[in-house]
Amino acid sequence: MSRETRAMDLDDKPAGEAALLDIRGLKTHFATDDGIVHAVDGVDLTVERGETVCVVGESGCGKTVTALSVLKLIAMPPGRIVGGQILDDLAQPRLHHRRSDRRGHRPA
Repeated sequence: MSRETRAMDLDDKPAGEAALLDIRGLKTHFATDDGIVHAVDGVDLTVERGETVCVVGESGCGKTVTALSVLKLIAMPPGRIVGGQILDDLAQPRLHHRRSDRRGHRPA
């Protein structure tokens, strides 16, 4: 393969240059006494390295539930991530380490 020819993935990025966060078809539902609430229903979002993203919307549109779903902090029950993919390039130990630091605990 020549220098001009590089392997590309489906998004026309050089192979190995994955997005920092890639959310595809995220669905999070909540069981209530009145039935199932589709709080997040098919969210797609990509965040590249070095990008800053702001999620904007009306009250109750799913901004917080989307963020909690990505962080896997949805209270189950009543909530449940029922579909989609959350692909990230963040190492779990590094993420845990950062959370510990914010709470004032020393990393192990």
